[in-house]
Amino acid sequence: MFEHTPGPWRIIEPQEDKLRPYGVQMGKEGGFMVPCYTVEQSKHNSKLIAAAPEMFDAIILAKDLLEKGNPRTAMTILGEATVKAKGETE
Repeated sequence: MFEHTPGPWRIIEPQEDKLRPYGVQMGKEGGFMVPCYTVEQSKHNSKLIAAAPEMFDAIILAKDLLEKGNPRTAMTILGEATVKAKGETE
């Protein structure tokens, strides 16, 4: 079985001075800063990283649904995960 730090993972906003990039808190404790050249890049990267557990679950579920002949539901689940990874919803 694949094991990772359980979600939800959430985005940590940068400090007011914006010198630190966005970060990601994984589980109830811990977290890390997302290294990038710009704060804007770290913002987008942190959204993608924070969505990783849900995207992984969506891929597994979609695979099962496709194997059972239910492509429309699989595409809906993958679409929702994509929206989250893009940061279009929190």
